[in-house]
Amino acid sequence: MKFHSPVKTGYYILEGSNSFATAYYFNYLMVLLHREHGFSSFQNLAVGAIHGFIYVAASWFAGRFGQKYGYFTSLRIGFLGMALSLACGWIFPSVTGQITALLSWTMTICFTWPMLEALVAEHEPPDRLPGRIGLYNVVWASSAAAAVFFGGSLFERLGPASLYWLPLILQLAHFAGTFFLEKRHINWLATSSSPLPPSLSTQVSRSRPDYFKTLSWIGNPFAYMAGNTLVAVVPSIAAKVGLTIEQAGQLMALWYIIRTLTFAILWQWHGWHYRITWFLGAFVLLIVGFVSVMITQQIWILVVGQILFGWATGLLYHSSLFYAMDGSETKGEHGGIHEAFIGLGIGGGPAISTLTLWISGSPHAPALAVGVSLLAGLVVSIEVWRRSNSTKRSAP
Repeated sequence: MKFHSPVKTGYYILEGSNSFATAYYFNYLMVLLHREHGFSSFQNLAVGAIHGFIYVAASWFAGRFGQKYGYFTSLRIGFLGMALSLACGWIFPSVTGQITALLSWTMTICFTWPMLEALVAEHEPPDRLPGRIGLYNVVWASSAAAAVFFGGSLFERLGPASLYWLPLILQLAHFAGTFFLEKRHINWLATSSSPLPPSLSTQVSRSRPDYFKTLSWIGNPFAYMAGNTLVAVVPSIAAKVGLTIEQAGQLMALWYIIRTLTFAILWQWHGWHYRITWFLGAFVLLIVGFVSVMITQQIWILVVGQILFGWATGLLYHSSLFYAMDGSETKGEHGGIHEAFIGLGIGGGPAISTLTLWISGSPHAPALAVGVSLLAGLVVSIEVWRRSNSTKRSAP
């Protein structure tokens, strides 16, 4: 049986283009809400919180839906749904129109990521799965970094309307592309339909402690909690350090770029697999990097903080997806669970920040509140690891 599938190149192209479209729309929607509708950091964070909590339920449902009714059916619902949502935001520029479009877009995007993750990972033997997941992460992360870096220029030069028509065109192209990819996928399965030999499908090159999946479910939401808090307050960071939106996009793309480089390193080097020191070390750097970026008014601290933050988010995300897929037979459903935990972070960070801003009114409240939450996550991770090892030592 041939394990390499030429059709997977199409999945990577679809993934990268989808990442560019979604990162451009969501990141610069926060800019549009701030500029066109006068949204404060408090209001942007509230919008981000609602978006995140809808993402949790939608991802959980979409993962199970795709596993039951087919990955390509789910993908088509997602791409067409996002296109219609973007059209709504373009046609109805009011605040109500924007929020309605965002929430609809949030529900439908969840039908895409779990399926793309599953399509890349399925029918891969254990020795090739890390490489597939590594390349998957490099592709989406590099596209997202490009969207953030060049997004400010696109927004300024093509106008705010490009926030809708550009991703809309891409999503319609994605929708059309699923028919071609599904046909190739069916043909490939028909010519290489032999199941993996039991020795290959079950063998593990090293021990896989169960608690690492639990740790990944803890770490990744906290990484997104910090990341999406940063996304919501980029306009205020830009104002604080005296940058235009274009300049802010280029500067704040640094942690996206570092995250991409981190994925590239982890893709090629597997020594971090199932090693607790790498996981906990990334958690520490996540806290330091986040607080530094949130509270500083110095460009050089923004740069150093983003380098630390980018490495930490890269390792925590890569861990989460790898541990979710490694040894899993229902990859669509597990992809949905992976994305649902991401949604907890996407909503949790802005929600905590919104609450503390409302209570205290201090501009530093989000940094302190989310920073303390990240510290609590680190403590919980250490306790999970400690208890798991204690149980293992006491077992007969």
